Amino acid sequence: MSFYGLSILTVLVQLGCAAHVVRTDRSWLWIVPIMLLPWIGCLAYVLFAVVPDAVGGGGAIRRVTDDVVGIADPGTSYSRKKRDMETIGSAQSKRVFAEECIKRGRYQDAVDLYTSAIGGALSEDPALLRGLGRAKLLAKDGAGAQTAFESLRDVSPADFTADAKLDYARALELQGKREEAAAQYKSLLPVFPGEEARCRYALLLLEMGAREEAKRLFQEILDSMRGAPGYYRRRQREWVNIAKRNARG
Repeated sequence: MSFYGLSILTVLVQLGCAAHVVRTDRSWLWIVPIMLLPWIGCLAYVLFAVVPDAVGGGGAIRRVTDDVVGIADPGTSYSRKKRDMETIGSAQSKRVFAEECIKRGRYQDAVDLYTSAIGGALSEDPALLRGLGRAKLLAKDGAGAQTAFESLRDVSPADFTADAKLDYARALELQGKREEAAAQYKSLLPVFPGEEARCRYALLLLEMGAREEAKRLFQEILDSMRGAPGYYRRRQREWVNIAKRNARG
């Protein structure tokens, strides 16, 4: 590799690591070694910040790689998957491209792709039904999302996971079906990994006028952070911040 090429690669790695620091709400002090000591700083960041998270919960290293690739050519993944969808036209290629559309906020495009992919025997494909429900929810089609998730539940109960149940509850809430949504959120509290279900349930209870019960749930979220590992606190930061604003309000 030429000196120029190595210089470009170094900058891309630095930007990727810096973007990961920002995206994961880590201390901005990491930016200093990343920028001043390019390879040493980036290696230290991966070894002492990223790897512990990967061991604790998985996926962190992949996110750093995604950041670097995205900065190098932000249209590559989207263009390639779109081309595969147009040339191959299979349900799988449509599903993959639909997931890419969701990442980029093209929710209605994702709905159209999933709808096109589902047909005949594929109408009972759990991955397609799950994706369709998620896309419809993000596109603010609560009724459509509810139908997709109920189909998923009927076709493959094993694939009606805690994440799918959470989105199902959100679809009900989106339609104003508060009592049904509340029951779904409540059923998730013992099994959902993380604080999102508890926080969404508490927010719904606030809207329904059950302030004391909501405040109790918000306090449970704050209590759960005591002694929790750093990677868990970082991943739950959004819900913890909401709980802080509402626990004593």
